[in-house]
Amino acid sequence: MQRLLRAATAAIVLGSAVRAEAQLPTVQQVYDRFAEAVGGVAAWKPVAGRTETGTANITFAGLSGSYERFSALPNKNRLIIDLGVVRIDQGFDGEKGWMDQGQGPQPMPAEMAKSMGEVSPDGAHFLNPARHASATVAGKETFEGVEVYKVETTSKTGEQGAEYFEVSSGLRIGSVSKSPMGEQIGIYKDYKAFDGKKVPTTIIQRNGQGDIVLTITAVTFGAPAATAFKAPF
Repeated sequence: MQRLLRAATAAIVLGSAVRAEAQLPTVQQVYDRFAEAVGGVAAWKPVAGRTETGTANITFAGLSGSYERFSALPNKNRLIIDLGVVRIDQGFDGEKGWMDQGQGPQPMPAEMAKSMGEVSPDGAHFLNPARHASATVAGKETFEGVEVYKVETTSKTGEQGAEYFEVSSGLRIGSVSKSPMGEQIGIYKDYKAFDGKKVPTTIIQRNGQGDIVLTITAVTFGAPAATAFKAPF
């Protein structure tokens, strides 16, 4: 009898686990819902670049100032945070990267430059799970007090990470990236529409020191001028 009860219990537990797994969406379904929530693939695909402006708050240092970010296909990027006492300038011109934290420009660390060098073929590439080498829906959990689907990822440069999509809205509200430079948590809040496309207007970058809070007040779509990506060396 005990043997039968144990077998029956095991069958019930296994059946419950199978049903729970069957209720999870596929990776493609998660990203399709995310795409729909931010305006759709068709709206994002022709975007050749964008410019963001706003404010930055370095909470652990008690500093705040202006924030600018420029991006352009296929892989150009630049971030400028001017805190008055120091100006942070970080960029990738498509071939090489640099970092300047107030002590003059230095070459970007090789691992970071390798990641920045990944090519985006179109403006909707971030909505395609194929941009990862692998992606798996690991399950449901809570992230920052919100019920999410956790998608575990491996980038094409080998970095392990995860992305968190809110179950109720489909929006991506968080990410975790792990690299030789350490772990960084991204939190994405307050999505607003600009030209029919939704972007998070509060971005929190969390690391071992504390939080950097970026508040975006304006977004302009279109490739910035080439001079925005001119390397300082």
